[in-house]
Amino acid sequence: MAEPIESSRKRIRWGRMLRMLLPALATLSLAALLVFTIFFTLLDWQWIAFLSGILCAAVLSLVSASWKAQWSVARRTAQVAQIRERLAAETLTHRGTSERLDRELALHQQDRERLAKETEALRAAEQRASGTEDTLRMLERFPTAACFVDSELRCRFHTRKFAALIGKHSKQIDGQALDGLFASDTNEALRAAFVDALAGRSVHAELSTSVPGAAERRVVGELVPHRGGNGHVTGIMVVFRDSAAAPPLAPPPEALDIVARHHDAIGDLASGLLVTDESGNAVYLSSITEELTGWSDPQTRIRNAIDQDGFDLYTQDIVPLRPELRPARMLELLIRMRDEEEHHLPPGAFLPAAEHFGFMPDIDRWVVKKIVAAFAATDGARRQELPLVCINTASSTIADRAFTGFVAGTLEQARVPAHLLCFEIADNDVIAGLADAARFAGEMKRLGCHVSLDGFGSAGVGFDHVKSLPLDFLKIDGRIIFAIARDPVATAKVTAIRRVCQGIGVRTIAEMVESEEVLRKLAALEIDYAQGFGVALPHPLGALM
Repeated sequence: MAEPIESSRKRIRWGRMLRMLLPALATLSLAALLVFTIFFTLLDWQWIAFLSGILCAAVLSLVSASWKAQWSVARRTAQVAQIRERLAAETLTHRGTSERLDRELALHQQDRERLAKETEALRAAEQRASGTEDTLRMLERFPTAACFVDSELRCRFHTRKFAALIGKHSKQIDGQALDGLFASDTNEALRAAFVDALAGRSVHAELSTSVPGAAERRVVGELVPHRGGNGHVTGIMVVFRDSAAAPPLAPPPEALDIVARHHDAIGDLASGLLVTDESGNAVYLSSITEELTGWSDPQTRIRNAIDQDGFDLYTQDIVPLRPELRPARMLELLIRMRDEEEHHLPPGAFLPAAEHFGFMPDIDRWVVKKIVAAFAATDGARRQELPLVCINTASSTIADRAFTGFVAGTLEQARVPAHLLCFEIADNDVIAGLADAARFAGEMKRLGCHVSLDGFGSAGVGFDHVKSLPLDFLKIDGRIIFAIARDPVATAKVTAIRRVCQGIGVRTIAEMVESEEVLRKLAALEIDYAQGFGVALPHPLGALM
């Protein structure tokens, strides 16, 4: 294609040169002929005059052609100059437009980033509010009669035990002045105690309470002030105990550690339980685990549960959103702990303490042994239908270099294939310890197990650490999934995550799917799997195996 164009250009150039040279050559030929005629022939002067006229005409023609050529060149030069000027003006205009567009795009990007931050902040606030509500519902079940009053001495929180103590319904307590909830003589004692508590001093007061139809009851009220960020007393925690009971238990050191390490999970309410005495020293009324479970020694209780099979396993289905996906059946293991009355405690009641005391590798080993034993007990006909089971792995377990060997030995001894297990690593744990996570994931993949990244997006949508891991599955954080029904930013995040995962060969799982609307949207976004209460409720392991 280029050669014909080049040859055409050459022909055009040669044609222009010939048109310029031919008149000059003709004139020179005539001049030479005239000179030859004059000096070397005997022609008459008439012929010489005739030839001289022709020569003059040729010269004039040549001069005219030259003038026309110069005029044409000048005209074309002027046109080129005008075109250049217009081009320069348009270039300047384009450059100005481009710079203005760049500024507008930068402002738009700033607006998008600001909106994204505000959206994240709002979502975080909603989550904290939701977490606080959940925590309040748990704290209501405390086995202690307690309430929290603000600086105006109005009750802002109380336990069910407190409602039973004064014989009133929750609606009669919330927002009411505390001195209006007791008899007059008790109110007098409380008022005097509140004066000291509002001054920043811890107060011990003996009170009497009575419920209609019941005998009078003597109790001890412990009033501990809570200071805000400015150092002023913003509320008072009041704990009621029987006067015959032992004095309040001093907070163990591990209680403060647990609160410090899990402050975000406990939420703003935790600061309501972290109080100060009159000397300004921090005092935590009791361990969160102790209040939730009623245990005075959670370390021993959790150790006994590990040694004596005090846990039960539950499962929740992870369903494919397209029929051709494999594996067609996946489950996530959930752990529950049994108390003395054979009631199940949720993970949030004992796992923080288990992590604090260093028990998580032992609990994860217990889980692996139980699920492998369940696989091994399945008869041959049903083994082909066994699901892929996902096991949550703690950060301390990931750092335990002996854990992979334990898994390999357990599978080999039970003759259970490794591809039935999938170990889930939390996104935050990967970011905090990428080297350990990469080593752990690589060892599990070489063993034949699957590896999944859990809670992706909770710390921001970045893929650098994802590309460093040999992943099979990636679980998108439930907060993002929960928001896609109403938030286009969340939908864009899910779309971006899906595209990257498709590019690197990782299948996606949506967590916390709570409705059919979200499920349909996830299918439209080409997410691979879904999990949540809107898909399937947890069930005991035995019922699904």
